[in-house]
Amino acid sequence: MVTYDTNEIVRQAKQMRAEEMRRIEGLMTQRLRLYFRLLAGSAVDAGNALQPVFSWNPQDASPHRVTGPSLLTRASLALRTLFSWNPQAHSS
Repeated sequence: MVTYDTNEIVRQAKQMRAEEMRRIEGLMTQRLRLYFRLLAGSAVDAGNALQPVFSWNPQDASPHRVTGPSLLTRASLALRTLFSWNPQAHSS
């Protein structure tokens, strides 16, 4: 009959578990490092994309005369046209 050294088996199991935990910890560290590097790169790209919005100076624009109705008037007329359209008036 074969005898098993249970203490040795338990010791080996604990050692293997500790090695696996260290391996998983290393993987998590690598992946978190990559994640934060990509997140920082995305933030920089978003900042570069938004830079023209925040650096626009309305005083730099040359004054020009707007011809026709203002934007507010055009929007008001468009909404009035939209809500006053009657589909029955166009039926044959």
